[in-house]
Amino acid sequence: MKKFLFILILFGTFHVSQAQFFNFGIKGGINYNSNGDLSLINNLADVIPLSSNEETGYHFGFFTEIKLPLWLYLRPELIYTHTESSYSIGGNKARLVKDLIEAPILVGFRVFKIGRFFFGPSFQYAINTDLKSNSFENLKKTSSDDFTVAGQVGLGLNFGKLGADIRWEAGLSDSAALFQGNFPNETPRALVDTSQQQFILSFYYKFK
Repeated sequence: MKKFLFILILFGTFHVSQAQFFNFGIKGGINYNSNGDLSLINNLADVIPLSSNEETGYHFGFFTEIKLPLWLYLRPELIYTHTESSYSIGGNKARLVKDLIEAPILVGFRVFKIGRFFFGPSFQYAINTDLKSNSFENLKKTSSDDFTVAGQVGLGLNFGKLGADIRWEAGLSDSAALFQGNFPNETPRALVDTSQQQFILSFYYKFK
């Protein structure tokens, strides 16, 4: 948590400048997300791995953009992200829901004024991780890795103050969440690999 607060403080320092090389705006869009395997572990220590199915989520937030020499720029962002992924369990569907505060810090290249290419890390803090399924009763999270780091790479277009980009994100750090539920005559556990991969489509508006 201390690391994440440091990131927020670092992000805030970019707002002290009002020079011509600095602008800011708001953004939002959709995510096409999947997580790693879900493993069911029963009392006999049998492990049943289940692959994730992709689901659609959303995000919104704001960003700053700092122009650098040689067509370069630095773009810190602060984003709220809602992601979902699903798993098939015995004919029923389990759904993993995550709500994140993300702080990408991207380095980009401007191409012919309207195009850009960018990449960089995204520091993430999970404010909610929940697994829901009709196959379980009283399903509860017992532990999770809330702070993670991912990498992003993408392409974008600018049209004056309006713009759009598409990016690919993949987890760089291992993360997992453990859930406890009840079946008749046994008490299984569900271990979920929460390191996500997703395509992100964003639209934005620059105020300056």
